[in-house]
Amino acid sequence: MTNTPRVVVFGYSEVGCAGFDLLCRRHAHIVGVFTHQDDPTEARWFRSVAALATQAGVPVFTPASLADPEWESLICDRLRPDLICSLYYRHLIPTRLFRTAGLGAVNLHGSLLPKYRGRVPVNWAIIHGEIETGATLHQMTEKPDNGAIIDQ
Repeated sequence: MTNTPRVVVFGYSEVGCAGFDLLCRRHAHIVGVFTHQDDPTEARWFRSVAALATQAGVPVFTPASLADPEWESLICDRLRPDLICSLYYRHLIPTRLFRTAGLGAVNLHGSLLPKYRGRVPVNWAIIHGEIETGATLHQMTEKPDNGAIIDQ
């Protein structure tokens, strides 16, 4: 039995892959990865989080919705995360799920919050003529992209 924190990753796209790689290099104890089924009609330019996790021997789950009680049971009762990391996961993680993580839940957002909360922040930065943008790691709260900023 290890006393290394149990980490559950919710991730997608190249950012999800980069975050998963970093956690692996830091020897995080990743007990599960939640990601999205790739759309066969969508051109992808990024690696697959599912493929990386499978290669690393980490269980992969691709729920259509986290609202189903079976996913809550899996996450809360079986995976028992100490920390949840959301890395460009496309859907909101229900509050009751991320609150089960004793060390908390963090999200990586593609803007310098509080600017451009929500989806496609880079697109909005371009539309508004921003000449600089970045990423924000923040604590997750019930309100999307609104928790305390950890780093930018």
